[in-house]
Amino acid sequence: MQQEDAVPRLAPLRALLLYLVTGLLWFGAGDFIMPLLVEDRELYITLQQAQDYIFVVASGCLAGWLVRRTMRAEQYRVAARQELVKSEEQLRLALDGSGSGMWDWDMVRKCHTFSQGMASILRYQGDDFGRDFHFRARLHPEDRAAVGAEVRMALRTGAPFVVTARLQGFDGEYRWYEARGTRHVDDSGKLVRFSGIISDKTQQRQEEERLRLAATVVDNTAEGIVVTDAYSNILSTNAAFSRLLGYESSELLGKRPSAFKSGRHDKAFYDEMWSSLHLTGHWRGEIWNKRKNGEIFPERMSLSAVKDEHGRTTHYVCMFTDISQEKQREEQLQFLAHRDALTGLSNRAWFSQELARSVQAAQVRSEKMAVILLNLDRFKDVNDSYGHAVGDEVLRHIARQVQSALRPGDLIARMAGDEIVVLAHQLTSCEDASDIAERLIHAAAQPWKSPDGFAVVVSVSAGICCYPQHAQTAALLVQGAHAAVYGAKQGKGGSNLWCFFNEDMTQAARERIALESRLRHALAQGHLQMFYQPQIDIATGNIVGCEALMRWLDPVEGMISPARFIPVAETSGLIGPLGEWALTEACRQAQAWSSQGLPAISMAVNVSLHQFLLTDIVGCTRKALESSGFPAVCLELEITESALAERPDEALNVLRNLKSLGLRLAVDDFGTGYSSLAHLKRFPIDLLKIDQSFIRDIPNSPDDMAISHAVIAMGQSMGMEVLAEGVETAAQLEFLRQHGCNLYQGYLCSKPLPSAEFTRLLEREQHRQQQVAGGNKYL
Repeated sequence: MQQEDAVPRLAPLRALLLYLVTGLLWFGAGDFIMPLLVEDRELYITLQQAQDYIFVVASGCLAGWLVRRTMRAEQYRVAARQELVKSEEQLRLALDGSGSGMWDWDMVRKCHTFSQGMASILRYQGDDFGRDFHFRARLHPEDRAAVGAEVRMALRTGAPFVVTARLQGFDGEYRWYEARGTRHVDDSGKLVRFSGIISDKTQQRQEEERLRLAATVVDNTAEGIVVTDAYSNILSTNAAFSRLLGYESSELLGKRPSAFKSGRHDKAFYDEMWSSLHLTGHWRGEIWNKRKNGEIFPERMSLSAVKDEHGRTTHYVCMFTDISQEKQREEQLQFLAHRDALTGLSNRAWFSQELARSVQAAQVRSEKMAVILLNLDRFKDVNDSYGHAVGDEVLRHIARQVQSALRPGDLIARMAGDEIVVLAHQLTSCEDASDIAERLIHAAAQPWKSPDGFAVVVSVSAGICCYPQHAQTAALLVQGAHAAVYGAKQGKGGSNLWCFFNEDMTQAARERIALESRLRHALAQGHLQMFYQPQIDIATGNIVGCEALMRWLDPVEGMISPARFIPVAETSGLIGPLGEWALTEACRQAQAWSSQGLPAISMAVNVSLHQFLLTDIVGCTRKALESSGFPAVCLELEITESALAERPDEALNVLRNLKSLGLRLAVDDFGTGYSSLAHLKRFPIDLLKIDQSFIRDIPNSPDDMAISHAVIAMGQSMGMEVLAEGVETAAQLEFLRQHGCNLYQGYLCSKPLPSAEFTRLLEREQHRQQQVAGGNKYL
């Protein structure tokens, strides 16, 4: 750089002036001084020629030296320029490689310069970035004020310009960029330039946001989190850790998790845990730990190893949650799995298991036993009269009384709502079982007294089935006791309160099982049919609806009464598929009549007590309507009054769901179910059906006429229609007409008919209505 600095002092113009001055002085001195010193002319001429040669040689040397200096200076300039270009290229490559761009604002010439990296990070595809880039226009509107303030501050004070803002790229998307720059001033302090670099920080911002969210999740998660180094020294914990264990985060930093060991696990447990962790990289399980206050509690823990790129463990992450309440619920469920929640007695499942084990042991020891089933008589009346809360208290009282009367070693359980079962061990004879039964019945009959002073007494019937005389398996013992209970209620036992099982009861049970099997076969083979009985509008005499009635036409036995097979269907669980088939068939047939252009009528379908309360009657009805296309407004479901009285709250919920489908609801056999009018008025009922037992003796029975009149009046006052069943005489119909009954059905109009005959009945009805309409036309 020194040689390059010398070149300007020997520039060509200076070299020329030096050459002229030197030449003038050289030749001037020779022309004026030499004649004075040299007198010999030849010597003078020789010296003068030597002077010329010396000047030429000296000037040539000077010229050569200047040329050499100039060439060397040029070489240095070229090398310096190449170094500068190389440095600039390296700087450009470094900027482009870093994802940054350079900007420069020449404030004197009022122009901008940008590096190629600027175009790249802003997704520019054109040929003149400086022309197309307008900084303020591409700033996000929310960032313009802040960026402008930072620029003014940097230009005014000389402070570094650092700002992060959103710029809109040439692809239309806003991204986050960080700009760093500084101002430049001349010697006088005047602003001359403002330059810096800009970097795309979008990904960094996104990663920071993800980290922030992750940190927020960790801090707010319900699970406690502990992070340790590879040597199990605690590095960090979250807020849930402090909440669950009671330690502040700073208390355990640098310590080991053994600080909150419970002491409940032995070394083998921890060895297995660490072995799994080293082998698979994680361990999950339940563990007991200790809080700061010394309380020991159960955790569900997940422990994972964090490894680096070389597979070396660098950290351990432990996540855990307090499962104390879960354990309590499990214990409660375990208790409930074997206990009845209301009485605290063992439940049916537990008793069945214990009975099976006792039977096996009795076979080995030749022991005599008896299953005594206690059934509370008319316990529903207690619930209806005093409410379910009092009923529950009475049931708990009876359970305590019976349990207190047990002999040591006997087992007790609650089998169903109003049934308590006892297994009496080590009997000498069946007579011992009857003595035990009487003692238990006497204990159960002790009155329950309320805090208000009134007493409730419930009688009990007992069925006794002995091992091995009556049955040799657990299932048959319970089955025999059930059969014997019904015998006791019918007065077939040796006492009005208890009854032993006998073979006649077995035969009846077998007949029920056989009938159930045949019923299943009938349903599968299509032996069941639907009959239809018309429902008549009393005012007009028109057929406005029909009731669908199920019939069983057995190929061998012939017609089997519903009174015989419906109870079997209810006790066997067949009532669900049977009721679904009846509902689907009735809707299909009604839609078929409508498609034939026959008079529009409603279709009433009976729903049994078990079907109503124990099956998905709402889903079944919806499916039948959808598959048949029958309008819901034309479908009427008949629910017996006893079904509503059995469980009114449950019934109300089911009725509301059925009503939401758009169909009509009727109460069948009204007046026989002893339902509460307070409950009845809550139900969304459209129709009351007076039971035929109240119609049969009209007009000969004043009581029946009074009851029927009261039902009609009540229905009208509650906004319901009333239909009378079993109308067989004109006198009965006239009574109903006089008292405002809306509809009737019975043999006076027609008996239940198969679908083909009912179709012909509808065709005659259509013809009659057309004649009536034609006659009215000319009135």
